[in-house]
Amino acid sequence: MKAKMKARVGQRLLLVCLALMFVLVTACSSSPKDKDQGKETASPAGTSAPSDPQGNKPGPTGKYDPPITVSTVRSMPPDQYFDEGENIDKNAIYDYYEEQLGIKIKNDWAVSFKEYNQKIKISIASNNLPDFYMVQAGDLQQLIDSDMIADLTQLWKDNASEDTKKEFTKDGGRQMKTATYDGKLMAIPQINSPYNSAQYVWVRKDWLTELNLPEPKTMQDLLVISEAFSKRDTAGKGKAYGLGLSKQLGEITGFYNGYHAYPQSWVKDASGNLVYGSIQPEMKVALKQLQDMFKAGQIDPEFGVKDATKMEEFFATGQLGMVYGNFAHSLSIQQAVLKDGKMTQEWAAYPIPSVDAKPALMQTSASVPTYYVVNKKAKNPEAAIRILNKWIENQVKPDESNAILLFGKDRKAKGQFFYQINPILAFLMDGNVISGELLPKAIKDKNPASLGKDIDRNARYNNVQDYLAGDDKMWFQWMIAKEGGTMAQMNEAYKNDKFYFNEFYGASTPSMSERKAVLDTKESEMVTKIILGKESIDAFDSFVAEWKKLGGDKITQEVNEWYKSLK
Repeated sequence: MKAKMKARVGQRLLLVCLALMFVLVTACSSSPKDKDQGKETASPAGTSAPSDPQGNKPGPTGKYDPPITVSTVRSMPPDQYFDEGENIDKNAIYDYYEEQLGIKIKNDWAVSFKEYNQKIKISIASNNLPDFYMVQAGDLQQLIDSDMIADLTQLWKDNASEDTKKEFTKDGGRQMKTATYDGKLMAIPQINSPYNSAQYVWVRKDWLTELNLPEPKTMQDLLVISEAFSKRDTAGKGKAYGLGLSKQLGEITGFYNGYHAYPQSWVKDASGNLVYGSIQPEMKVALKQLQDMFKAGQIDPEFGVKDATKMEEFFATGQLGMVYGNFAHSLSIQQAVLKDGKMTQEWAAYPIPSVDAKPALMQTSASVPTYYVVNKKAKNPEAAIRILNKWIENQVKPDESNAILLFGKDRKAKGQFFYQINPILAFLMDGNVISGELLPKAIKDKNPASLGKDIDRNARYNNVQDYLAGDDKMWFQWMIAKEGGTMAQMNEAYKNDKFYFNEFYGASTPSMSERKAVLDTKESEMVTKIILGKESIDAFDSFVAEWKKLGGDKITQEVNEWYKSLK
């Protein structure tokens, strides 16, 4: 059930935190008998290769001379920041890759984050695709079945730098294996720290003080807090709610974990086989408690039709006192409650409390939701890997030059996610775990020497100094990096083996690809109806039976076949 990744990753994607960074596993070599594969793993005749002043075989960080042009498509985050005069098509980061690698990056199109998935599905259906692009896990199998993407096995061996290979295998190859089909590496997983997605409980600390309530050390404490918050007089601002929840239901993973339930995760049963966490008895207990909280008016009655962004409007109106969220959730809170440059509310983050004497474990996974694939028709299929090498170099060997990939041409942290302009991102697996040990001490001692040249840690340290000097715009970094902050809590959980890993991290099984979307929809409907009280808690048992019948049993069989193949 628990699997602790001991390896230290020297980079961080995902935040890069905010969220933060990646790893790939050493891929298997391709079969020399596969003629089609052989054609794809070599650059087509006539294409330029990286220059090599020494006359030796070009290295993974060599520069194309003359330069080449590769195409991609882009998903634009709502919080994307650009320096003056720049945009997604022309910017310092693209210029850097051209200067360093001789690779000109051309965007065929760029759309908002919300539009991207639909747009890329249309492009896949029409086979009108760029040289490399990002896809969700659900699209990867289709691309493989349609023979539309390149086998990267040999390309990875020949072109991934040693730093890249090392970072992508620090989890024992778990995340790389999710992109490996029949022994072939078919995509580059957007690796990230598995610890970054774990949840903490964020609470209005000023309300705790006002109502003379204890900090949430147990689930009983949390339930008392939720009830008291929901009855609080908001001075005409509207009904107060004790626990935040939206139709996406992702905000309550940590709540389930407090009941030792692990939804959408595969766990070991008493016999050592893998079973699906969403259908275990612990889920039913947690759902009954959520139903009771809803009936008591502690949860927004309209949560079933509101997305997370809409739910978070309650931060701004002062109607929400508690929510589960990841280590960087302070940014979402700050964006809602910072008024005229000042924080108007006081929040604190705490480890998730347990319902009993058994410690609550923080659910996480080595599974990968996002991949980069290379078009089988690409003239320079290795180019995407070489771009990735430069990004990884920035993470593990930061210096004044490559800081441009994080902060732009002025190489100064702006409190904005400039780095998202990069066309390929991957984040260090244990970068924030290490930061959770180094940053609080550096901040306390007012000495960043122990942070070395790590760009992200130094930027956070400087942001915290700005906050301590009166800049409330850096409050979110203070909550992350301070003594007792979420990174420190992450480090403590890591040391004490308090992460609960999904035991399945392989590529989607055939039945998963065919049935999982339907089963997930039914699960979401069941959870929503039970919490709303539209169905009795016994609807959970009916769901379990239906889940098994509609493909769950077959998926379970395939998952266990995969699990046994590892032994």
